[in-house]
Order: sequence, then C-alpha cells, then structure tokens
Amino acid sequence: MSTKKFQSDLEALGVDITTNEMQVFRAVLLAAGGTGKPVQYGEIAQSFESMVKKKYTKAYIYRQLKNLEENGFIVADTFQTPKAYMITEPSLAKALENRRNAKMSENLKKKQDLTTKLNRLREVKKQDLALLLHNQLVGIPYVEESFVIEGIENVRSTIIQEFAEGAQEGDVVRVLGHSSTLAEGLGPGGVTELRLILSGFRGVKVYGLLTPYSQNGANVNLLASHLSPMVKVFEDAAATGNIKLRLTREPINTYRMLTLNDDKMLLYLTHAKESDAAALIHRKDNPGLIDDALRTFNELWESGIDVLEIVKQILSKQQAS
Repeated sequence: MSTKKFQSDLEALGVDITTNEMQVFRAVLLAAGGTGKPVQYGEIAQSFESMVKKKYTKAYIYRQLKNLEENGFIVADTFQTPKAYMITEPSLAKALENRRNAKMSENLKKKQDLTTKLNRLREVKKQDLALLLHNQLVGIPYVEESFVIEGIENVRSTIIQEFAEGAQEGDVVRVLGHSSTLAEGLGPGGVTELRLILSGFRGVKVYGLLTPYSQNGANVNLLASHLSPMVKVFEDAAATGNIKLRLTREPINTYRMLTLNDDKMLLYLTHAKESDAAALIHRKDNPGLIDDALRTFNELWESGIDVLEIVKQILSKQQAS
C-alpha cells in the first residue's frame, strides 16, 4: 500500500498524521525503535523536537501523550519510575478499530437522517414538489421550518446572536443590502448595526456592501445619515481596519443578506424596509446557495467603490456642525 493511500485511509477514520498529537505518537515510536518497547519522557521530547525543529513546553508534550493514551494509541506503564510509554500492536489495532466503529456509527446516523428526509419527501404532494423545484431554480431557498425567522424583532435578535455575537476574532461577516431600504425610511442605524460594528473591536472583519438605488451621491449621504447616531463608535471601529464599506457601481437586483465566513447566512425573504421574514441557512443544509451568495458578494465587492472615507468625512462634518 502506498503512503498516500495509507494516509488517506487514516484520514477517513479521522486520524490526521500531520497534527502535533500524531507527531508525538511518531516520536514515541522512533525513540523506542519499534513497538512493544517502553520509552520515557526525555527520549520522547528529544525525538519530537528533533523532528519538528521547535521547542515545546513539558506541559504541552505531556498533554499530547495524555490524549494519545486516552485514545488508545499508546500505553502508559505506571509501574516504572519515571513513567514510561510504549506502542503495542494490539492496543493500536484496538484504537483504530474504535475509530472505525465510531465512523460507521456516524455514517449510519447520516444514512438514517437521509432515509427520514426521503420518507418525508415521498409524502409531499407532487404540486408542492414542483413549487419547491421552481423556488430552487430561481434562487429561493428551501429550509426546514426551524430555520425560518418571523417577526422584525426575531430577525434583529438572530442577526445579533448568530452574526454580531457569534463571530470570533479573524471571522468575516459580510453584509449585502439595498440603499432603497434606507430611502424608504428605515431611519437611523439601530442596535443590530451597532452590534455588528462593535464586533470589529474584537477582530471580526465586517464588510458592508450596498447596492445603490440611483447613480448620484444620495446613496452615500443616506448611508452616513443612517450611521449618524453612532458616529463616534463607527469612526473608532473603522480605525481598527476591520470595518469596510463599499457601493456597487450600479443598481442591481441581488441578495439581501448577511454571512458568517462560509458557514451560514441570513437571507431576507422580503425587501421591506424592516423585514419581518428571513431564513437562517447553515452550510450543511444548502451549500450551493451559500457558495453562490458568497461568489456574488465577492464579485460585486471587487468592482465596488470604497466609500468608507467619504462616509467618515460626512459624519465628521455633521458632528462638528
């Protein structure tokens, strides 16, 4: 069996030989010179650090050894002083068998879930299936009822919980909206916008993209007016470099949404100024829709006009007057 095939088989069991844990496993094997031979911490640490060309703390290496022991990849001999570790073929075979059984159980659960969904699908009327197919082709997602959000306040709280608070340092939140919602009287920015902006202080990248309703400068003024109640917070957050704002070059009918990385999206189901219906869609439920939404956003973003500095200048003038 080739090394590549062997590595692929291990990965299918959830064993990634490139991790530090498995590198420590390899260090145990090399330090002992084979299976069934006990080896102590000092020899393991020397072997490991020689392989990775880097120093690690004693606590870190012991943590990897503990994980390997708990997963059955190595055996600890507590009767020796100091403690010794070794790899035995029976224990290794049992560890891999446990991984295999866990994967089989996971796959069986997935199969059962698919069978359940298929049985539900068989119960759906033909005309409903035709409507579902139509909605998919025109880009209207079908999601389970648990992901449908109804009510303005529920939509707002979902944005805060799933995107503003749910994002961590290094995550990317993309917001794609229509300036027409501002023109129709959405009014000054509220708590949802504020919470999204505040996430920039935690290292979250927030990219806001607005499609204009006209070809004049009114769109930028509307955006500035929308953000005016939070001018100081907005300017401070923008100074972190984590807040970006752009306008598409021309009006376009596209998604109105938020996304968190490529993991999930909130898709507004109406274009009302304060939408009372949206769908929270996770990648596992509709990866094609999320990929298309991200592709659309990125294309529009690349050709968009950076208006961050213009908006900041307008807000500064408003604050000074």
